[in-house]
Amino acid sequence: MSRASAKPDLTFVTLIHQSLRADAARLATATAELGPSDRQDRLPGIQAFFGHYREQLTMHHHHEDQLFFPALAAKAGAGRMHLTELAAQHEALDTAVQAADEGLTALADLAADLAAGRVRAVGALSTMADLLAAHLTLEEQTALPLFESDMSAADYKKLEARARKATPRPQAQFLIPWIIAHATPQQRDALFRSAPPLRLACRLYHRRYQRLDQALVPAAERCRAG
Repeated sequence: MSRASAKPDLTFVTLIHQSLRADAARLATATAELGPSDRQDRLPGIQAFFGHYREQLTMHHHHEDQLFFPALAAKAGAGRMHLTELAAQHEALDTAVQAADEGLTALADLAADLAAGRVRAVGALSTMADLLAAHLTLEEQTALPLFESDMSAADYKKLEARARKATPRPQAQFLIPWIIAHATPQQRDALFRSAPPLRLACRLYHRRYQRLDQALVPAAERCRAG
């Protein structure tokens, strides 16, 4: 077996990072577009998508804190992977995500000022996106290379299997079509090769995911589609 083939396959975590980055920005953009009539029309859809997004981010961090990071620290050392900094960023993101949730909730109040509420919500979502981008970049520069250099593919697969087992079905039904929607054709092929059942799962859950995703589609594109 070659050294390259013995490395852990990081396709899944890479796709989660891509999806988190992309939709943090899309959430802020969609919220910034909201007009008076959107409070009862489009905003509930944005809030629904945000709820799923928040679940994915929380679950991803939980799996890292409980499974992946301790296992990597045991092999590579906590200092080399910047574990203290990564953990602190998780806590900061928890606070930022809560602020974004509160901003969207306040924006839905029909008695409140739309412009002020929109500024608050977009600001909170933008802060969340900035903190997330910094966190994912640090993780990709420190922890992910160490998974490849210091952990065997077999050990990494065991961690992924434990994470899959710990993922509730409702979260998986969003997760699978979500990450595939953000994947390149090459990444989709690699993912389906590594876990063939995901192809069927994507077909089963894709339509529901698409309905949720419509709230984040820019207004101009939705008009053209209509």
